[in-house]
Amino acid sequence: MLCREEAIANPESTSADERADTIRYMVDRGVNFINLGYPLLFENPKKACAYVKSALSGGYRDKVKLAVNIPTHGVSSQQELSDLLAAQLELFELVSVDFCILDGVNRFNWAAMKAIDISQWVKNVTETGTASHIGIAFHDDPHYLKDINNTCPHWAFVQMELSLLDYKHHPGVGGFKFTQEYHNGVIATDVTKAGRLLKNIPTNVKEVLDSVHIQQELDERCIQWVLALEEVSSAQLSIESECPTIGHAEKCFAYAEAVIPGTLDVWASLDAAKIRDAYYANRAYLCTTCYCCMPCAAGIDAPRIIELVNDEQMFSNSEMPRLQYNIDRHGAIDCLRCGLCNKHCPKRFPIQEIVLSAHSAYAQK
Repeated sequence: MLCREEAIANPESTSADERADTIRYMVDRGVNFINLGYPLLFENPKKACAYVKSALSGGYRDKVKLAVNIPTHGVSSQQELSDLLAAQLELFELVSVDFCILDGVNRFNWAAMKAIDISQWVKNVTETGTASHIGIAFHDDPHYLKDINNTCPHWAFVQMELSLLDYKHHPGVGGFKFTQEYHNGVIATDVTKAGRLLKNIPTNVKEVLDSVHIQQELDERCIQWVLALEEVSSAQLSIESECPTIGHAEKCFAYAEAVIPGTLDVWASLDAAKIRDAYYANRAYLCTTCYCCMPCAAGIDAPRIIELVNDEQMFSNSEMPRLQYNIDRHGAIDCLRCGLCNKHCPKRFPIQEIVLSAHSAYAQK
């Protein structure tokens, strides 16, 4: 198992020195990959990433591979991608980087990526050495990976969300199996849903946790469930939500080192299903992501927005849905108020109302 650590932290929750010390501790323990995230979304990006630059001083930069993320939503040219990559490198005072991750890839923005000849951009970036390798962060049904991999078959890895709640969801374990067929590297992220599975636990979920067959710490359950799946070899942990201090990092290493990949216990699977069902019962809208409401004439991804609204409802936390909403650039698209999405929804959800309400709640002002 290769444990990976993501440095996209809220700069206010722990001190810069604590986070820097934790990164160094994890590197000393064998972590060799740091995802620098996309700090440009923060109000003070330089402050948000200052501790990372501090942690990588004194020779630590040479001990790890670094990745920067660049969003793909709304990108309309190769030059825009290059500008986003350049802005990230400038922020972290890097001349080049080991990995560049195209973030938020799905069926819709992939069509836009193909239109701007993404395979040529990948070739240009890697040949010039700006980024040694290109990976993608994918969030959609797994079968769309076929076209993505056929169009550009040399991804360094595919990064996908996988937690107790994502076993069958966009792309779920199926995405990991599909990616392995193309011999791509694969990384599991958000194993605790950015820490949301560890706090503000709903009453009905607490009742399930008290009654499951295997009793264990919740962070231990989340980490070990993911790493025990035979499809998973690498998991990315967050400095902010899973490893804010050296003490937390020690626990995560202990949990990970106790796992034998491919040995997920049947009782652990049943417990995970019960927990998953309890969380899903708290969703505001039981959307199956059938995409009958799409394509939208304005380009709005209503199923993704509903997913973010449901996330807020399940975890009693609006911070992460708001962050992801703006990473995905949903706020840059204005609803035409034509009402066609409402008419096409087989469950008759008030989609137009949901979209407008989410814009009011999440869009950066």
